[in-house]
Amino acid sequence: MNLKHMIAALLLLAAIVTAACQTQPQPLQANDSAECLTDADCATAGCSGELCVKAEDADDTITTCEYKEEYACLKQTNCGCNEGKCGWKETTEYAKCIADISTTNK
Repeated sequence: MNLKHMIAALLLLAAIVTAACQTQPQPLQANDSAECLTDADCATAGCSGELCVKAEDADDTITTCEYKEEYACLKQTNCGCNEGKCGWKETTEYAKCIADISTTNK
């Protein structure tokens, strides 16, 4: 093997190793450990509707019936699937509502 072929082989090997080491995010599959795949897999729960949980667990989720002022801000967001976890979607309206309540309560 001459020097040109050896260099070409080493460059090819380096390219293969580099490509194999790069990770790409994969879409969630049904058999992954995610608790949700779509927003429909999540639902609100709790006495004041303050929790966002797996839809299948919503009816069995019980909380104390206390009301906090910030629960009103939940009307500015939606319960849904966020990167495989049920939770409240972060919106600018929700963040502003929480900030306004924090300022008012000082």
